[in-house]
Amino acid sequence: MKKREFHKERIVSIDFDGVLSKYDGWKGEENVDEPIEGSRDFVIMLIKCSYVPVIFTARKKEVVENWLKIYNFPEIEVTNVKYPSVAYIDDRCVKFDGNFSELFTNLKEFDVYWRNKENKIFNDLKKKI
Repeated sequence: MKKREFHKERIVSIDFDGVLSKYDGWKGEENVDEPIEGSRDFVIMLIKCSYVPVIFTARKKEVVENWLKIYNFPEIEVTNVKYPSVAYIDDRCVKFDGNFSELFTNLKEFDVYWRNKENKIFNDLKKKI
């Protein structure tokens, strides 16, 4: 088997729930919502621009692959392994720029777009600091 050369592949790792598929919280392994508007076109555009979209998810591979077929997405790799990538696209991402003090500040304000905004995910950090 030939060793994979990730650095040559131009991989863009894309989260599934909340990025490609509509999501408003975990409802079980088999409970997957429809695509977010524009997500299929986005994947196709990446491919046309010579990037390699890879779905990086905690869900079972078979569930996501079936969803891709149902919604007529291109055949792309699905994994739960974090590959070396040119970018990671995720609704739960907090960008790190080398400054932990700034990261802590950003965490206190962070939340995902689909959650109820009354209580941010890291509300307890505000109370402790």
